[in-house]
Amino acid sequence: MPHYIGFIRATTDSHDHLGPGEAQRVLENYLAWADERTKEGRFVGGGGLSKSGRVLRGSGGEVGATDGPHTEATEVVGGYQVIEAADLDQAEKIFATHPHLEFGPIEVRKVGERGCED
Repeated sequence: MPHYIGFIRATTDSHDHLGPGEAQRVLENYLAWADERTKEGRFVGGGGLSKSGRVLRGSGGEVGATDGPHTEATEVVGGYQVIEAADLDQAEKIFATHPHLEFGPIEVRKVGERGCED
């Protein structure tokens, strides 16, 4: 069955208003969502992403690295989830139940294909 990835996107301050108890509840909701997909046999993997990293750029056979990630966007990718689904429509329906939608969008794409295919 094909795999679909949901990029968990949000503004850098989307969770800042949460107190410690609320933040814990949100985390538990995210984990419960993944547990339910695991019980259904759909969850492949996922996780959060750190706020720091490195950006690699190649030019003329040379590779340079800068601290990052650097992006000129109002949203950042804070994590990802990979599921199995029959097609993009089914993947959309599954990700539509994710508790993150309270804080920001989820971008859903099929894994392993290039171009404009679904």
